[in-house]
Amino acid sequence: MSATGFNDRLAVTVTLTVGGVAHAIPGGAVKRVELDLESYGFGGMIEFVLQDDATHGGGFTDALRTDFWSPELAEIHIELAAVYDQAEAEERPAPLVLSGLVTRRSMVELQVRRSDRPILARRYRVWLRDAAGHLWTQHFPCRLYTQRSLAQVIEEQVGDKISIRFDWAEVDESRPLLFIHLPVEHGASFYDFMLWYADRRGGYFSYDYATPGYVLHATREASGDPLGLFGDDIAHVELILPSPAAHSVEVNNTYAESPRAVPIAQSPAVSGIRHDRLMRSAIEQDVDDRVTLEKLRMRQPEVEAEVTFARMPVVGLVPGLTVKVLAANRWSERSELVDATWRVRQLRLRAEAPADSTDEDLQLPSTGYAVELSARLERSEDLRPCHPPYRRPRYPGYVEGKVVSEKGEAGQKTYQTYRNEETSIDEYMVKVPAYADQQVSAPFIPGQGSGNVYLPSYRDERVLLAIHIEHARIARLLDWREGATLSMDVKGEQILLGKSGTSNTSINHVYEDDRPVFNVARTNATDTGSIRISEGTLTLCVREEEQ
Repeated sequence: MSATGFNDRLAVTVTLTVGGVAHAIPGGAVKRVELDLESYGFGGMIEFVLQDDATHGGGFTDALRTDFWSPELAEIHIELAAVYDQAEAEERPAPLVLSGLVTRRSMVELQVRRSDRPILARRYRVWLRDAAGHLWTQHFPCRLYTQRSLAQVIEEQVGDKISIRFDWAEVDESRPLLFIHLPVEHGASFYDFMLWYADRRGGYFSYDYATPGYVLHATREASGDPLGLFGDDIAHVELILPSPAAHSVEVNNTYAESPRAVPIAQSPAVSGIRHDRLMRSAIEQDVDDRVTLEKLRMRQPEVEAEVTFARMPVVGLVPGLTVKVLAANRWSERSELVDATWRVRQLRLRAEAPADSTDEDLQLPSTGYAVELSARLERSEDLRPCHPPYRRPRYPGYVEGKVVSEKGEAGQKTYQTYRNEETSIDEYMVKVPAYADQQVSAPFIPGQGSGNVYLPSYRDERVLLAIHIEHARIARLLDWREGATLSMDVKGEQILLGKSGTSNTSINHVYEDDRPVFNVARTNATDTGSIRISEGTLTLCVREEEQ
């Protein structure tokens, strides 16, 4: 036991389920426990010993041996509680309960020192993590959704191992476009996406240990009345003030018709140190919304406390719960801990049975451990998110689409714009064949070439869409129009205008006998007209073709 630890008897109930078969591990067989509980999830390692001596006259068989090596996903359920209650406890603390997935496993065969060296026991180790932390880090979807809410999109990713609820109005709103762009080669998983989205939008991604399950929410949730710690629970406290932000913020809308810069002061801030947030929008409300968001994200840290425990506390602790330390509960009334309300942000437990412990307790429900227990506490008014590091998803993603037009007849090269009722901006509609012909909007702007040339994209024109999480644009055109290309023999250029092969105008510049020729040709069914300028010749021709 270390100088910061203590000895106690714990009942650690473990159930390991592999391939649908549940294996209950007696508490006395659990020799080592390492658990790290965070506000967003948990991880750890469990080590236990199982006897297997029936073939040598004993009474125990290791039923886990075969199933342990199954390639199927393994689940683990843990309940951990102190055997002896503290005198000050008003009631028995709730046990720590975790249900997670096994991420890794190993086994050591324990042999007796005889010539035939039979194996009478095995020491197993399993590493565990919360379900989303294990599965979503392997999940890399690239999916397009239209007229769906983010909550609906997330619910399609949960499967049967993950549970999540939402307490955030914006994730329940239906949106014209949502694009999840997480190609595996970029390294950002769906787990990264969830953390990034919450962080980007000023929300929280948390794990609820009481339910259990995940929560995507807009504000910190209340967790009931604060629990009371006793001074005898605590061995050591270190108070910490994280580094405060030293920057101010300016939101700068670069839209050329009405640029706007909005400074946001922060206290304390160092003069000249800033975060500039660039955006480009013709809509004033977009700027106001961004300013509101940046103000929300400017959360300065409060004092934190790193608490090392001297014993199992009189109350059950998990991240998200609030606690108080009162002077009346044997603690100095001058302490910074006293009277403040603290939220448990992190809990770390290490428990190891002594190396010289006997095997007599392997079938008992509990055993003795050398225990190290610590917690990171934060002030309840501290509203900073507690997210782990994550990879930022890369946007835009590029997919092919075909321009939509309802004007004219099928096959005609018509174009059409659609007025966005919310923004009053004209847009194309583009269908995306790879995603069940769902349609997305893209700005009706001169994305290619000069603004002097008005050449809208026509029906069924192949375009490359650059799709962001909630909007898209036409990045470039991908195909020549039928009839627009010329033979390599003439070494020419051509513009083909009009809606069909029988209703069009072509303008081209070609070479004949290495001499330039300029042609303009108009066609409307059988009525044609042309202008031809060649070496020393100007020809005008209008005629009606016979049907």
